[in-house]
Amino acid sequence: MLKQFCEHCGEETEHKEVIKQKPSKYGKSKKEQFKAFLSGFFGGVASQVGASLDLIDRYVVCKKCGRKKLENLGDEFQ
Repeated sequence: MLKQFCEHCGEETEHKEVIKQKPSKYGKSKKEQFKAFLSGFFGGVASQVGASLDLIDRYVVCKKCGRKKLENLGDEFQ
């Protein structure tokens, strides 16, 4: 666990990390879902990386009050 200052609690508390998938920029239709698949497939082949980090968000959650804060730090999360 990591300790961080929680603005809601007003003190340094333990936090946990939560990784969530970003919502798709594509629609819900089959055509749009196929576009999303092709984009992910060719993006993954081009980068040769196991997981595409630009598709996820990193949150830290206070274990005392439960407040979630988005913390996409570094180039991989932008």
